[in-house]
Amino acid sequence: MSVACCVYAIVACDMQPPPGLTGLGDGTLSMVASGSLAGVTSPVPSGGLRPTAQNVLRHGGIVEALQRQGPTLPVRFGTVVADARTLTDVLAQRQAELFADLTRLGDKVEFGLTVLWDRSPGEDDGLLDGPDDHQLPGGGPGTQYLRARLAASHRDATRREAARSIARSLDAVLDSHVLDRRCSIAPTDRLAVRAAYLIDPTQFGACTEAIGEVRRRRQDLRVLVSGPWAPYSFVSPDRAGGERSPLDDMLKDASRWWTPSAGG
Repeated sequence: MSVACCVYAIVACDMQPPPGLTGLGDGTLSMVASGSLAGVTSPVPSGGLRPTAQNVLRHGGIVEALQRQGPTLPVRFGTVVADARTLTDVLAQRQAELFADLTRLGDKVEFGLTVLWDRSPGEDDGLLDGPDDHQLPGGGPGTQYLRARLAASHRDATRREAARSIARSLDAVLDSHVLDRRCSIAPTDRLAVRAAYLIDPTQFGACTEAIGEVRRRRQDLRVLVSGPWAPYSFVSPDRAGGERSPLDDMLKDASRWWTPSAGG
Protein backbone atom coordinates (compact mmCIF):
# COMPACT_ATOMS: atom_id res chain seq x y z
CA MET A 1 0.00 0.00 0.00
CA SER A 2 1.42 3.39 -0.97
CA VAL A 3 1.89 5.99 1.76
CA ALA A 4 1.80 9.73 1.02
CA CYS A 5 4.96 11.49 2.18
CA CYS A 6 5.94 14.96 3.36
CA VAL A 7 9.27 15.97 1.80
CA TYR A 8 11.67 18.10 3.85
CA ALA A 9 14.97 18.18 2.00
CA ILE A 10 17.31 16.61 -0.54
CA VAL A 11 20.62 15.33 0.85
CA ALA A 12 23.50 13.04 -0.09
CA CYS A 13 22.39 9.41 -0.14
CA ASP A 14 24.84 8.43 2.63
CA MET A 15 23.69 11.09 5.11
CA GLN A 16 21.66 9.97 8.13
CA PRO A 17 19.16 12.13 10.04
CA PRO A 18 20.05 13.00 13.64
CA PRO A 19 19.03 10.29 16.14
CA GLY A 20 15.59 10.95 17.58
CA LEU A 21 14.55 13.47 14.94
CA THR A 22 10.98 12.92 13.78
CA GLY A 23 8.79 14.49 11.13
CA LEU A 24 5.49 16.34 11.32
CA GLY A 25 3.05 14.57 13.58
CA ASP A 26 6.06 12.72 15.06
CA GLY A 27 6.21 10.53 11.96
CA THR A 28 9.31 8.44 11.38
CA LEU A 29 11.84 10.03 9.04
CA SER A 30 12.86 7.94 6.03
CA MET A 31 15.55 8.35 3.39
CA VAL A 32 14.28 7.79 -0.16
CA ALA A 33 17.40 7.25 -2.26
CA SER A 34 17.99 7.59 -5.98
CA GLY A 35 21.53 7.64 -7.35
CA SER A 36 23.75 9.88 -5.24
CA LEU A 37 20.80 11.72 -3.66
CA ALA A 38 18.09 11.01 -1.14
CA GLY A 39 14.89 12.75 -0.13
CA VAL A 40 14.12 13.04 3.58
CA THR A 41 10.46 12.24 4.16
CA SER A 42 7.89 11.20 6.74
CA PRO A 43 4.32 9.96 6.39
CA VAL A 44 1.66 12.66 6.09
CA PRO A 45 0.12 13.08 9.57
CA SER A 46 -3.16 11.23 10.10
CA GLY A 47 -5.04 14.51 10.43
CA GLY A 48 -3.62 15.87 7.19
CA LEU A 49 -0.96 18.50 6.58
CA ARG A 50 -2.34 21.79 7.83
CA PRO A 51 -0.52 25.09 7.10
CA THR A 52 -0.42 26.20 10.73
CA ALA A 53 2.38 28.32 12.17
CA GLN A 54 3.36 25.38 14.37
CA ASN A 55 3.69 23.03 11.39
CA VAL A 56 5.62 25.55 9.29
CA LEU A 57 8.06 26.19 12.15
CA ARG A 58 8.40 22.46 12.79
CA HIS A 59 9.21 21.87 9.11
CA GLY A 60 11.89 24.57 9.29
CA GLY A 61 13.32 23.06 12.45
CA ILE A 62 13.64 19.65 10.77
CA VAL A 63 15.50 21.20 7.84
CA GLU A 64 17.85 23.05 10.21
CA ALA A 65 18.57 19.83 12.13
CA LEU A 66 19.42 18.12 8.84
CA GLN A 67 21.73 21.02 7.90
CA ARG A 68 23.74 20.36 11.05
CA GLN A 69 24.33 16.80 9.80
CA GLY A 70 25.67 17.82 6.42
CA PRO A 71 24.88 19.57 3.09
CA THR A 72 21.12 19.97 2.72
CA LEU A 73 18.89 21.25 -0.07
CA PRO A 74 15.64 22.49 1.52
CA VAL A 75 12.17 21.76 0.14
CA ARG A 76 9.34 24.16 0.94
CA PHE A 77 6.68 23.34 3.53
CA GLY A 78 3.61 21.61 2.15
CA THR A 79 5.42 19.51 -0.45
CA VAL A 80 3.72 16.10 -0.50
CA VAL A 81 4.17 13.18 -2.90
CA ALA A 82 1.92 10.19 -3.36
CA ASP A 83 4.55 7.68 -2.28
CA ALA A 84 8.28 6.99 -2.10
CA ARG A 85 8.36 5.71 -5.70
CA THR A 86 7.11 9.06 -6.97
CA LEU A 87 9.92 10.86 -5.16
CA THR A 88 12.46 8.36 -6.48
CA ASP A 89 11.32 9.15 -10.03
CA VAL A 90 11.62 12.91 -9.45
CA LEU A 91 15.14 12.54 -8.05
CA ALA A 92 16.17 10.34 -10.97
CA GLN A 93 14.88 12.85 -13.54
CA ARG A 94 16.59 15.83 -11.85
CA GLN A 95 19.73 14.06 -10.56
CA ALA A 96 22.38 16.25 -12.23
CA GLU A 97 20.70 19.58 -11.49
CA LEU A 98 19.84 18.68 -7.90
CA PHE A 99 23.35 17.40 -7.22
CA ALA A 100 24.75 20.69 -8.57
CA ASP A 101 22.36 22.65 -6.32
CA LEU A 102 23.32 20.53 -3.31
CA THR A 103 26.99 21.21 -3.98
CA ARG A 104 26.36 24.95 -4.44
CA LEU A 105 23.89 25.54 -1.59
CA GLY A 106 24.16 22.60 0.79
CA ASP A 107 26.28 24.39 3.42
CA LYS A 108 24.89 27.91 2.85
CA VAL A 109 22.10 29.91 4.49
CA GLU A 110 20.02 32.92 3.54
CA PHE A 111 18.64 35.88 5.43
CA GLY A 112 15.77 38.16 4.54
CA LEU A 113 15.82 41.95 4.47
CA THR A 114 12.78 44.22 4.43
CA VAL A 115 13.09 48.01 4.13
CA LEU A 116 10.05 50.18 4.82
CA TRP A 117 9.55 53.93 4.74
CA ASP A 118 6.94 55.81 6.79
CA ARG A 119 6.14 58.13 3.90
CA SER A 120 7.15 57.03 0.43
CA PRO A 121 8.89 59.56 -1.86
CA GLY A 122 6.52 61.45 -4.13
CA GLU A 123 3.54 61.45 -1.75
CA ASP A 124 3.78 65.16 -1.14
CA ASP A 125 5.18 66.26 -4.49
CA GLY A 126 2.33 68.73 -5.02
CA LEU A 127 1.45 67.53 -8.51
CA LEU A 128 -2.24 67.63 -7.68
CA ASP A 129 -2.03 71.09 -6.07
CA GLY A 130 -2.41 74.30 -7.99
CA PRO A 131 -5.29 75.88 -9.89
CA ASP A 132 -8.59 74.06 -9.81
CA ASP A 133 -9.12 72.03 -12.99
CA HIS A 134 -12.35 73.87 -13.68
CA GLN A 135 -10.45 77.18 -13.77
CA LEU A 136 -8.29 75.89 -16.61
CA PRO A 137 -9.31 75.71 -20.28
CA GLY A 138 -10.85 72.31 -20.85
CA GLY A 139 -10.57 71.51 -17.15
CA GLY A 140 -13.33 68.93 -17.10
CA PRO A 141 -13.38 65.28 -15.99
CA GLY A 142 -11.03 64.20 -18.78
CA THR A 143 -8.39 66.73 -17.71
CA GLN A 144 -8.76 65.70 -14.07
CA TYR A 145 -8.28 62.05 -15.00
CA LEU A 146 -5.16 62.74 -17.09
CA ARG A 147 -3.64 64.91 -14.36
CA ALA A 148 -4.27 62.21 -11.78
CA ARG A 149 -2.66 59.60 -14.02
CA LEU A 150 0.36 61.85 -14.58
CA ALA A 151 0.70 62.46 -10.84
CA ALA A 152 0.46 58.74 -10.07
CA SER A 153 3.06 57.93 -12.72
CA HIS A 154 5.42 60.57 -11.35
CA ARG A 155 5.00 59.33 -7.77
CA ASP A 156 5.65 55.75 -8.86
CA ALA A 157 8.81 56.71 -10.78
CA THR A 158 10.07 58.78 -7.84
CA ARG A 159 9.36 55.95 -5.39
CA ARG A 160 11.05 53.31 -7.52
CA GLU A 161 14.16 55.43 -8.08
CA ALA A 162 14.43 56.10 -4.34
CA ALA A 163 14.06 52.35 -3.68
CA ARG A 164 16.79 51.56 -6.23
CA SER A 165 19.06 54.00 -4.42
CA ILE A 166 18.43 52.15 -1.14
CA ALA A 167 19.13 48.80 -2.81
CA ARG A 168 22.41 50.17 -4.18
CA SER A 169 23.38 51.35 -0.68
CA LEU A 170 22.68 47.88 0.70
CA ASP A 171 24.69 46.25 -2.09
CA ALA A 172 27.60 48.56 -1.36
CA VAL A 173 27.88 47.48 2.30
CA LEU A 174 26.94 43.80 1.79
CA ASP A 175 28.71 42.99 -1.46
CA SER A 176 31.88 41.54 0.10
CA HIS A 177 29.85 39.25 2.40
CA VAL A 178 27.10 37.81 0.18
CA LEU A 179 27.23 35.20 -2.57
CA ASP A 180 23.93 35.92 -4.32
CA ARG A 181 20.71 37.83 -3.82
CA ARG A 182 17.08 38.02 -4.86
CA CYS A 183 15.67 41.55 -4.71
CA SER A 184 12.27 43.15 -5.30
CA ILE A 185 12.17 46.94 -5.73
CA ALA A 186 9.24 48.96 -4.31
CA PRO A 187 6.71 46.10 -4.44
CA THR A 188 4.19 48.23 -2.47
CA ASP A 189 3.78 51.91 -1.54
CA ARG A 190 5.19 51.38 1.96
CA LEU A 191 7.77 48.72 1.11
CA ALA A 192 10.97 50.02 -0.46
CA VAL A 193 12.99 46.81 -0.78
CA ARG A 194 12.39 43.13 -0.11
CA ALA A 195 15.46 40.94 -0.56
CA ALA A 196 16.99 37.56 0.27
CA TYR A 197 20.77 37.16 0.50
CA LEU A 198 22.73 33.93 0.16
CA ILE A 199 25.71 33.76 2.51
CA ASP A 200 28.17 31.47 4.20
CA PRO A 201 26.89 31.04 7.78
CA THR A 202 30.06 32.65 9.14
CA GLN A 203 29.17 35.94 7.40
CA PHE A 204 25.84 36.61 9.12
CA GLY A 205 27.38 38.69 11.91
CA ALA A 206 29.31 40.83 9.44
CA CYS A 207 26.12 41.34 7.41
CA THR A 208 24.10 42.50 10.43
CA GLU A 209 26.88 44.95 11.32
CA ALA A 210 26.88 46.32 7.78
CA ILE A 211 23.09 46.69 7.84
CA GLY A 212 23.42 48.54 11.16
CA GLU A 213 25.55 51.08 9.31
CA VAL A 214 22.72 51.66 6.84
CA ARG A 215 20.26 52.04 9.74
CA ARG A 216 22.44 54.74 11.32
CA ARG A 217 22.72 56.65 8.05
CA ARG A 218 19.06 56.31 7.06
CA GLN A 219 16.98 56.83 10.19
CA ASP A 220 13.99 57.61 7.97
CA LEU A 221 13.82 53.89 7.10
CA ARG A 222 12.85 50.77 9.02
CA VAL A 223 15.31 48.00 8.11
CA LEU A 224 14.20 44.55 9.30
CA VAL A 225 16.35 41.41 9.17
CA SER A 226 15.03 37.84 9.39
CA GLY A 227 16.87 34.52 9.48
CA PRO A 228 19.30 33.05 8.88
CA TRP A 229 17.64 29.91 7.58
CA ALA A 230 17.96 27.32 4.83
CA PRO A 231 18.42 28.85 1.35
CA TYR A 232 14.91 28.18 0.02
CA SER A 233 15.01 31.25 -2.26
CA PHE A 234 18.06 30.01 -4.17
CA VAL A 235 17.18 26.40 -5.01
CA SER A 236 17.12 25.91 -8.79
CA PRO A 237 16.17 29.51 -9.57
CA ASP A 238 13.90 29.52 -12.57
CA ARG A 239 14.96 31.50 -15.60
CA ALA A 240 11.78 33.54 -15.61
CA GLY A 241 12.62 34.95 -12.18
CA GLY A 242 9.63 33.41 -10.40
CA GLU A 243 9.62 32.66 -6.69
CA ARG A 244 9.04 28.93 -7.10
CA SER A 245 11.85 26.67 -8.20
CA PRO A 246 11.60 23.92 -10.83
CA LEU A 247 12.04 21.42 -7.98
CA ASP A 248 8.98 22.86 -6.25
CA ASP A 249 7.03 22.71 -9.50
CA MET A 250 8.09 19.17 -10.32
CA LEU A 251 7.16 17.90 -6.87
CA LYS A 252 3.91 19.82 -7.12
CA ASP A 253 3.18 18.09 -10.44
CA ALA A 254 3.99 14.75 -8.85
CA SER A 255 1.68 15.44 -5.92
CA ARG A 256 -1.18 16.37 -8.25
CA TRP A 257 -1.97 12.71 -8.64
CA TRP A 258 -2.26 12.20 -4.88
CA THR A 259 -5.67 12.83 -3.36
CA PRO A 260 -5.94 12.55 0.43
CA SER A 261 -8.52 10.13 1.72
CA ALA A 262 -11.40 11.27 3.87
CA GLY A 263 -9.48 10.25 6.96
CA GLY A 264 -6.46 12.39 5.97
